[in-house]
Amino acid sequence: MLSRKKSNSLVGTLLVLGDAITVYLGLVMAYWIRFQLPHPLGKPELSEYMKYFVLMTVIILFVYRHFGLYNRQWSLVSSSEIARIVKANAVGVVAVMVLAFMFKNVFQYSTVHAVISFFTIALLLLLYRKLFGRFEIWFFRTQGLNKRLVVVGSDDKAAALIDNINNAPQLCYEVVGVLAAGGEKSGEVAGVKVIGNIDELEQLLKKKEVDEVILTVPGLDHSVKQQMILHCERELINFRMVPDVYEILTSNVEVVNIDGVPLLGIKGIPFDSPWNRIVKRVMDIVVSFIGLIVCAPVLLLFAIMIKLDSKGPVFYKQVRAGEDGREFNIYKMRTMCSDAETGTGPLMTAENDQRITGIGCFMRKHDIDEVPQLWNVLIGQMSLVGPRPERPHFVNQFKNDIKRYMSRHQVKAGMTGWAQVNGLRQNTSFEERTRYDLFYIENWSLWLDLKILIMTFFKKTRSYSAGE
Repeated sequence: MLSRKKSNSLVGTLLVLGDAITVYLGLVMAYWIRFQLPHPLGKPELSEYMKYFVLMTVIILFVYRHFGLYNRQWSLVSSSEIARIVKANAVGVVAVMVLAFMFKNVFQYSTVHAVISFFTIALLLLLYRKLFGRFEIWFFRTQGLNKRLVVVGSDDKAAALIDNINNAPQLCYEVVGVLAAGGEKSGEVAGVKVIGNIDELEQLLKKKEVDEVILTVPGLDHSVKQQMILHCERELINFRMVPDVYEILTSNVEVVNIDGVPLLGIKGIPFDSPWNRIVKRVMDIVVSFIGLIVCAPVLLLFAIMIKLDSKGPVFYKQVRAGEDGREFNIYKMRTMCSDAETGTGPLMTAENDQRITGIGCFMRKHDIDEVPQLWNVLIGQMSLVGPRPERPHFVNQFKNDIKRYMSRHQVKAGMTGWAQVNGLRQNTSFEERTRYDLFYIENWSLWLDLKILIMTFFKKTRSYSAGE
């Protein structure tokens, strides 16, 4: 069974592909409607138009992305989404008409067809989005992937929130229990059992049976709310709260709405958009595939040198923690003696480390030992750019010592990252590297990835993370 995050990515990909097909069909339908009417220049061949429909579809999809149509929606087709679809279609059609005018010597495009396509695409897209929303509800329900929600609070706001969630299956929530903010530990709130009080939140989260926590008692002491947020962050669990008026007016955070109940939460990251994940994944596949082919002779040469230099295997694998804290085997070329950690357990690599072999020193200096990680990128365990992965031993240590450390695991680990190209090496604190990693996650763009990759080739980027 697919994990929730992989299922979200799959559903997001299907949404984009479905939009592409819908837009294309809308363009074809507009052609059919337009040229049923008399045309002064004669009826152009459908094949002449169809070869341009692909380009038009791509342009319109980029416009959709700009208007936020690939951000997670809170309803099947909300009024705000309808408005965005109408605006995006208008901008997309105008963009196509402008390009057609600029290249009118190459392609004679009907303005009437463009106007008709605005209506055909909008109607088809609204119908498709409505049907897709129902498919999403069915998919998550049958796969057992509804988000397991715990509500903290047993007041009227908690009851109203639970009622609204139960009446909105498109949210894909399952309320598994209520934690009382007071001393009571029994009873029900809107038909949901009270399973404990707020002091038991940390232990409940450690059981990995909760995906999201919503606090409905905004008047709690600030330190209590801060502890709740930290508990959720350490376990990679989403946290939201019903805000008071002051928090809505003064906080630079995200406010979402469930049938009149506002929820306050940390703003989403660019990777919440399936479009952005698709773009990043396509770049990872293309670059890693080409990189493995180009680097194969280099890997073969150094494999021979490693064998001649010391006893042991050429490659080695090591367990690292990646996206959502999931463990995977990272692949590297061996640069240390084969018994480097025998009897000592996991140790941080130091400068002038005596365990590093002669050829290993050269390889580490030029990051040649990292090249096999292109395979991790190709199979989807890592990305070209992202926070460097650590060993689980150190992750368990850092998540309690470094504020927001686990937020690094919202995305795939990378071969290189924003911290590395900014010179954060062995003699820098992990707190500082975490701040740079979080900046990357919260400000990601394709251009930032390209910038980091270019900087990687011109800077000495090795970070000597705890697991290296």
